[in-house]
Amino acid sequence: MEKPDFTGTWKFNRQRSQLEIPPPDSTIFVIDHQEPIFRLERTHTTGGLIDRMQLELKAGEGPSTQMHGDIEIRARLYWEGDELVCESVLTRGKDQGLNIVRYRLSDQGRTFLAEETLKLGSDSHKNVWVFDRQ
Repeated sequence: MEKPDFTGTWKFNRQRSQLEIPPPDSTIFVIDHQEPIFRLERTHTTGGLIDRMQLELKAGEGPSTQMHGDIEIRARLYWEGDELVCESVLTRGKDQGLNIVRYRLSDQGRTFLAEETLKLGSDSHKNVWVFDRQ
């Protein structure tokens, strides 16, 4: 089975998304996916403030560690069928949690979905982020 290629620029679709957190004003994902390498640059904009995060992982390898603000992210990437799963252990101070994001395409590759489950201290939510190809 051929694995999907997530490469592209993806714009957040607030109306189609289902978030348990306040939505950002806008979000753009820029993905360069050259299997097994997955590079993602995420830009959230909220109230004029910009929050960027970059991630580069190799599917099937052990975890990679990076910092995002005061959060240490220890992430690994693997395939489950046609879904690419990013599993991250997050550490902020004394709190440690888990963030799992399942990436997949729909609508013949025109829609990118990121199903996120986060549990970190008292912060816990499930989100379905929907993005349209630009």
